[in-house]
Amino acid sequence: GSVFDVPLESLWEYLPSDAHKHPSMNLISREVQGNVVTVTSERNVDGKMVRSKLKITLYPPLGLVQEYIEGPAAGSRAFTHYAPKGGKTVITVVGDFKIAGMSDEEGTKKAVMQMLELSFNEDADTLKKMK
Repeated sequence: GSVFDVPLESLWEYLPSDAHKHPSMNLISREVQGNVVTVTSERNVDGKMVRSKLKITLYPPLGLVQEYIEGPAAGSRAFTHYAPKGGKTVITVVGDFKIAGMSDEEGTKKAVMQMLELSFNEDADTLKKMK
């Protein structure tokens, strides 16, 4: 798990907002219907722009479910749990990940951890600027 240096309430204001952006991704579309956000984006993977589509269902204040619909992680699902700890928020991600072209568990885990770390670092940077 990781920790965001903001209270849970601040995180939940940020997550569904237009301020929630990831510099590593080129956003193609973002659709919001109730508590479901569907994001289509491109990101650089090993020097190639790769398109992905992700359905995110928000369950505040508990967490969110990510379903990878298109792209190299298609078929993957994850749950991100958020828990308050003082004025901070503890994050735990559990999931069943598949990465196209990767059959070994260790390689998949490494790729997923890199992706999660990048997303976390980008969110942490944006949240710092919003304080």
